[in-house]
Formats: sequence, C-alpha cells, structure tokens
Amino acid sequence: MPNPFSNRKKVRGWKRRIRQLERFRLAHRELDVEALRLDQRHYVKIWLDPWSRLVRRNPPHWFRRRIVAAFIDIHDAWRERLEAAGEPYYLEIWLFHPDFHDSQVVAAVGDAIGYYRTMFDPAEDAPAQPPAEYRDAAYDLDDLHWRVGQVIDVRMASTYAGDSEALVELAELGRSADRVQATADGTDTLYIFHKGLVWLGSRPSDLNPGTSS
Repeated sequence: MPNPFSNRKKVRGWKRRIRQLERFRLAHRELDVEALRLDQRHYVKIWLDPWSRLVRRNPPHWFRRRIVAAFIDIHDAWRERLEAAGEPYYLEIWLFHPDFHDSQVVAAVGDAIGYYRTMFDPAEDAPAQPPAEYRDAAYDLDDLHWRVGQVIDVRMASTYAGDSEALVELAELGRSADRVQATADGTDTLYIFHKGLVWLGSRPSDLNPGTSS
C-alpha cells in the first residue's frame, strides 16, 4: 500500500504556489518587537505546502531562489524594526544545504543572542558564500555578511540501552557515525553525523553583535 507519510507527489499549480509565497512574504514582514522581547526569539521557516509537510522536501532550484528573495525581504523588514528599537539583537538568514527545506530567518534579543550566535560550530574548510545555485538577479548575496556552520545530528548511547534490538542499533551507529566521542563528563558516548552546511547571512549593524564590519 502507498506510504501515507510520503511527500513525493509531483507539484502542480506553480502560479498558485508563487501567489502563496507572496502572501507568505507579506504576512511575515511585520515583526512584533514586544512579543520578541517576551519570548526572546522569533523565526519564520518555509511554511509552504507541500514542502513543509511531515516528510519535508526541497523545492526546485528556481523556486528556492524565490524563497531566498522572500527571506531577504523579511530579514530587512525585521532589521528595520530592530534598529528602530535601539537595543542589541541577533538576526540572520539560515540557508541550509543540502536540506534547503530547513532554511529560515531567525531573530533574538536578550539572553538568547549568545545562544544563537554560537549554535553552529564553524565549518572551516567550507566556501564562504552559499552555493552558486542560490544566486539570482533579484538580490545580491554579496551584500550580506556570511559565515558558515556545520549541521550535525548527535545520538547518545544511553538512549539505546535496553533490549538486544537496541544494542544492534547502537552497533550500527558506531559503524556509520562520522565521529564518536565521550561526553564532557565521560558518562556517555556521542555518535555524531555530519548532515550538511548552513550559511548564516546578515547585514552589518552596530546593534547586532558579531556582524559589524
């Protein structure tokens, strides 16, 4: 029988998808600064059908570039509000690759600034700019300051303790992990998988720590 969680059906109605993206852009341009102060963080992801279903999928490259354009516009609208508020903030566009469907715009204030600034370990050998497939005449990626981080998935050995089936899964993790290491206190083992890269884009600002030129 067909997999009820599959998301492989051919996408149709592209004019409707483009209109949907435009409504998405307009709906998310307004940033509620007071709500942000209360929660200390706010983000917008690709909440567009069918790419945001339970099983995520990437849009075609031409539509990804339209999403990037929408994200840049949302980012700049949020930046204007945050600059007017006159207090330190964090604001970056996250472009994930190859899992573009995880891309988003993220803002934070207060104690959450430091958390988001250090969320991703630097990817030292990765290209400084997003891949060429994300470039488009509608925007200039070179106008943004970019840093690149590693996207990893971490599994803890302690979560696989139990029956023989769990032990088999744990052995498979050991064979397939990109890196295996002990936790800082030495009480557990971490199995680390490299999932890709994320380019973090922002515009220089005296109020946005870490992005000033």
